[in-house]
Amino acid sequence: VDVNKTIQTNFWKMGEYSKARRELIELDEKENYDVIFSDFEPSTSIVGRKLKKIVIGIDHQHAIFHPAAEEAPGKIHEKIGIKFVINVIFPYFSHCFSIDYTSSIQTVDNITIFPLIWKPEFDHYDIYQGEHFTVYLARYDPKAIVKVFSRFPNETFYIYGFNKKEQKGNVIFRETGRKEFLKDLVTSKAVIGNAGFSFTWEACILNKLILALPHKNQFEQVTNAYRLQQLNRAFVPDELSEKSFAAFLDWGESMNFTPQTKLVTLPPSALMSRVYAFLEEELHTDLKTKRLHQEKERVLLRQKA
Repeated sequence: VDVNKTIQTNFWKMGEYSKARRELIELDEKENYDVIFSDFEPSTSIVGRKLKKIVIGIDHQHAIFHPAAEEAPGKIHEKIGIKFVINVIFPYFSHCFSIDYTSSIQTVDNITIFPLIWKPEFDHYDIYQGEHFTVYLARYDPKAIVKVFSRFPNETFYIYGFNKKEQKGNVIFRETGRKEFLKDLVTSKAVIGNAGFSFTWEACILNKLILALPHKNQFEQVTNAYRLQQLNRAFVPDELSEKSFAAFLDWGESMNFTPQTKLVTLPPSALMSRVYAFLEEELHTDLKTKRLHQEKERVLLRQKA
């Protein structure tokens, strides 16, 4: 989460959010939902509070400061900034299930930190360690990327993020496409990219080592890189350079590019079982409260009669 960019983006989208909230309220008037599920999206959270609905959040952001996870080092103002953004974007929820690189399920207050979830789309691919590196560095200068990786002619690099088809020696740019990207990802020797959660999540469940280059002003990415480094799953240099990539190669080759630390990966059904268990308890409690309230009203009516 880039604090300044997030605040600016959400400010300019206030009109869109208002429209979305009105549409959600109108939809609920027709359907009368019992529960609202949200993946860190502001309109559903705010409407849920307004309509007094149960709101279930499923995200990663609430794992950043979860007491059961190690907090990454960083500047105080960066931490305050991202806490502010998290509270503004997702101000209300009944319970949040937050996915992270953890080995156990732990609940503190109304936030449960949860291990990585397997993605069923990978069931359709053969997963193995090939001879290429899959790279996603959309915000980097492509010329700088070519300059660094061309110094390693014995390696092959498939580059994503620029939506172009071009080859510069051993550096091959790919057009944007989910299927092609996954094909290269599941057969890669290792992966190189920023430390966004979706990218690192997929790399981890595919058992790939990561060269992580987190954006310095995004504490969420800094946290992801830090936790993966602690697990010996990621190599985190200060910058992408010939020297840093050579060090990454030495690090990876020392373990045959096979992570030595096992990460727990659970099926989607494990997460949903926890969600349903929470809802059963919540709805049962809510029903009991409604019944007690109704009984009190009946008593008052009888007394008045």
